[in-house]
Amino acid sequence: MTVNVLLQDIKKLETDALIVGFYEDVRPLKGLAGELDWLLCGALSSLILKKKIRGSLGDVALLTSQGKVPAQKIFMIGLGTRTAFSPRNMRSAAGIAASSAASAGVGRMAMECFFPSDTPSEKDLSELHEGLTEGAGAKVLDVSLLAPDAASYEKIVRLAKTLSSAAHKRDHQDVKQAQFSW
Repeated sequence: MTVNVLLQDIKKLETDALIVGFYEDVRPLKGLAGELDWLLCGALSSLILKKKIRGSLGDVALLTSQGKVPAQKIFMIGLGTRTAFSPRNMRSAAGIAASSAASAGVGRMAMECFFPSDTPSEKDLSELHEGLTEGAGAKVLDVSLLAPDAASYEKIVRLAKTLSSAAHKRDHQDVKQAQFSW
């Protein structure tokens, strides 16, 4: 499995699938889920209002991007309640995300970083990686973790470097990217 850390606009991402997490008890939608909901004219909120998805840990919804973002598939992954979200739940959600993407024939996925706290730890990143690996099974996935801001990007890259012996970082005009092999 290849894991990249990106700081990039979702409207410019070149990937097969975009994966966003959302909490059962946080409304309106926040983070990338909120941004996507805006771009998709409330399609994500509509699923919640119609009670087709709640945000419980294990909930998964697959949507099309309607041409609003380059990714053809969008997976909404339930994270449970915000107050109960833990490294164990994050690992489970990452596994569900990877398993869902692999089952849908996805080779490249970009996933919102949904860490239990605003300041992720080495353990958080390790748990996230373990969940992705478990969920992907034998399927080879190219995973891009989407950092919400420059400070988070730098923090995640630093943490990943401590976990990885092979790290490669490059900065482009409008994209920051670091690639790791665990």
